[in-house]
Amino acid sequence: MTKYLFLLISFTSLAQSPFYGKLRYYHMSSENGPQLPAYAANAISAEIGYKHKFKKYWTAEAASSLTSSFLNSNSVPTSRYEIGLFDQANPSNQTLLTRIEKLNLQYAKNNFKLTVGRQVINTPFINPQDGRMRPSAVGGMYGQYKHWEFAYLYEMSPRGTMGWSSVASSVGYYPVGINTMGQKSSYAGQLKSNGILITGFNQQINKSLGIKFSNLFVDQISNTAFIQVENQKKIGNSRLTLGIQAIKQHALGNNLFDEKNQHAASWGLKLALENKRWSTSINFNQISSEGRYLMPREWGKDPFYTFMPRERNEGFGGVKAVVIRGMYQFPKLQLKIQPSVGYFNLPTVDNYTLNKYGMPSYLQSNIEINWDAKKIAKGLDVQFVYVNKSKRGDTGDNPKYILNKVDMGTWNFIVNYTL
Repeated sequence: MTKYLFLLISFTSLAQSPFYGKLRYYHMSSENGPQLPAYAANAISAEIGYKHKFKKYWTAEAASSLTSSFLNSNSVPTSRYEIGLFDQANPSNQTLLTRIEKLNLQYAKNNFKLTVGRQVINTPFINPQDGRMRPSAVGGMYGQYKHWEFAYLYEMSPRGTMGWSSVASSVGYYPVGINTMGQKSSYAGQLKSNGILITGFNQQINKSLGIKFSNLFVDQISNTAFIQVENQKKIGNSRLTLGIQAIKQHALGNNLFDEKNQHAASWGLKLALENKRWSTSINFNQISSEGRYLMPREWGKDPFYTFMPRERNEGFGGVKAVVIRGMYQFPKLQLKIQPSVGYFNLPTVDNYTLNKYGMPSYLQSNIEINWDAKKIAKGLDVQFVYVNKSKRGDTGDNPKYILNKVDMGTWNFIVNYTL
């Protein structure tokens, strides 16, 4: 109890201008099928930062996070979900964990902005990600000029980890799956890279047409190009959006992550109708069978239209996915409800060439509730997420293809307080 009081006292005493603070509580529990284990864990974290603007165009920022996680039992978490609340590199460590999350200098003038140092960025392939305690952070240079963005990154601190490492060493904290020969992948700690180059732009051509492009070059590992085009049309008080996106990926050299000069391709469609109160969309994505789509899970979530929180389609080829989403807001209550359901048709679990993680086809249903509780306390918000996944492919009743993958549900309750 003492360490949690320390977190709270530190947060409330320092979170004042020019200091800022963010407090986060997370409860997660997962239920598997009959005769399979269940898991539950809790975590609390605080980010305490300092941001100071000087000499008109310059800003310096430093922020440190403190996290403490604890199980509902004394065992080390083995669930692929609950382990994300701990230090992924050392899950048995349940003491107060610290991380220097931001330490950067920024120059901003007119339409140009450049940030150098440790920071959090949001791009199609490298982003804070959708959950857990602390976001993924990067070290390097990230700049924006008008509609363009560019970056060189040399170090990473993935979500669910407390330390910093080189780009190459950051790959392999999360489960590595199997290689194309059906053996456990051996790339963790074996990769080499001089860093990451990102180029891209995001431009609204006119009132209806927008284009987004991003290219991720990972030295000695892979190059991945992403393009997305969306066209909007106003229909009464609503807006109709038609979107298309495509990804093309090439391995660089014969490295252990992108094996044997693999190639991968993906394309997706979105049709959405929305207004100020509600929205609905149908989304489709296909990954070709020419190879696995591979992107380190340590770096960010999938950019696919069909992405659903708590699951990924990274590591697979020959995928067809359909997701239907909805959203409804209650303005007076500051409440938003977002249901979604998706069907993901994957290669068979013994298709090692295209199925990295031995995941069967599945049906996933999510319900997400977000409450902006600023009437109770400014900066307070509450989130609830429930995820259910049921198998739609053959597992041979082998638990390794079921446990923490399908025929399961996971509950997430999150409280955020920002000063």
